[in-house]
Amino acid sequence: MERRYFISWMTLSAIASLLPAGLSACESSDNPPTGDTTKIDTTIREDGFQALGTLGQLKEKGAIIDRRNAPKPVLIFRHPETQVVTALNPMCPHQGCTVEFFADEKIFECPCHSSQFGLDGELLKGPSEKPLLSFPVKQEGDLILVKAQ
Repeated sequence: MERRYFISWMTLSAIASLLPAGLSACESSDNPPTGDTTKIDTTIREDGFQALGTLGQLKEKGAIIDRRNAPKPVLIFRHPETQVVTALNPMCPHQGCTVEFFADEKIFECPCHSSQFGLDGELLKGPSEKPLLSFPVKQEGDLILVKAQ
């Protein structure tokens, strides 16, 4: 067998062996992946609220990010001082970059152009001219319900 064909077959074999892992990574799910195997009914209710996680998941992870409501993803977290559950759109309104949380300063900052936002989404520093979009949140038992529509 010629060296060229051998290398081609080896490359093709390597790609084929990675295909199942790639497909499973792209598989969609009704619920965000968590260590908790509890199924959550994420149907949007008549009042507009949707269950996006549980208090147990929030405690385990520190935050929940739900991207099903694109273009309005939802970031759910507990305010570090008040412990109030808060839901924000983590996309900077300036150019759509995902903000990062800086715990020491208690701010969200856009990595693209350094806009800064408070923990309630208020605009602290531009170039963004708008705050982060915040969503109504309520709890029913262990469920965290968000009105992101």
